[in-house]
Amino acid sequence: MAKTSAIKLRPLPDHLKVPWGLKDALVVFLCAWIALPIVLVIVLRILTPFVPLANQFAKALLTGDITATFALTLLDALAGLALVAFYLRKYKAGWQMVGWRAFDVWRAAGYLLTIFLAFILFAYLALQLVSLLDPSFNANQPQSNELLDGARTNRHLALIGLVIIPPIIEETIFRGFIFPAISRRWGFWAGAVCSSILFGLAHMQANVGVYTFILGVLLCFMYAKLRSIFPGMLLHMLNNYLAFLALTGK
Repeated sequence: MAKTSAIKLRPLPDHLKVPWGLKDALVVFLCAWIALPIVLVIVLRILTPFVPLANQFAKALLTGDITATFALTLLDALAGLALVAFYLRKYKAGWQMVGWRAFDVWRAAGYLLTIFLAFILFAYLALQLVSLLDPSFNANQPQSNELLDGARTNRHLALIGLVIIPPIIEETIFRGFIFPAISRRWGFWAGAVCSSILFGLAHMQANVGVYTFILGVLLCFMYAKLRSIFPGMLLHMLNNYLAFLALTGK
């Protein structure tokens, strides 16, 4: 028993000792992935009858216009970063507290290659294991959203909206904000696993959730070692880019 307690109480690296707690992390997750999108839709509905531009924007969204979809994606991402900024201001902390720090390029390159190869292996094994345990699980279920559908009309906007923007906001929130908050309460591995479960759930698709969980745990490990979330953003972007190429057929 004493040995187990010692493991749980093992000190975190200094850069993971954040002033916010578990409650703050849950609020940020619920707001960024549930409340903010709902609020944006409600505000748009309220403005639509009175503001012609809002009305045009709503119609463009309904028709699947990629420019409107991209604008909504960008607005949602900025709102998420604003939420993080609110908490940083509340705790009198700078952006370096969520991992926006300089890093050793050569050391990071080694980790990027190792973690990427580990991700390919572990993601494959995890998908095969889940398929074995649940025969109804479809490991090859296609992923689709408005930006992917709009890639045919504006590939550049789709690329930015799927490959560039999500890693910036997701690494900041999940690895920079949520992961250290949970680790502060329950330890490093609990923080890595729990934040990665939330990361997987945020993607709202079973097969995507499985491999994003694996990616999340590995990115937590890399953040702990490199003290910066920027290498994780780069790896996340690489993963999204490869998925983008596969899903768009180019």
